[in-house]
Amino acid sequence: MRFIRFLTVYIIVAGRAILLAPETIAKLSRWFADNPRYLRLAGILDVGLSIWLAKEQYQAQVPPQPWWRKWR
Repeated sequence: MRFIRFLTVYIIVAGRAILLAPETIAKLSRWFADNPRYLRLAGILDVGLSIWLAKEQYQAQVPPQPWWRKWR
């Protein structure tokens, strides 16, 4: 749970950085364009993190009761 909160704060801070510092984002974009391996690595990490978070949320859900138990 702490990691999810940290990730949420990170996304908010990164969003503010994009709005407040466009020159830095342009430099970062150029760096990734010059080093495509790191961009691929970031994409792989993003997909892996997304799958992990989806799995955590799926496991945290309570499974629905079967219809025959609802009517008892």
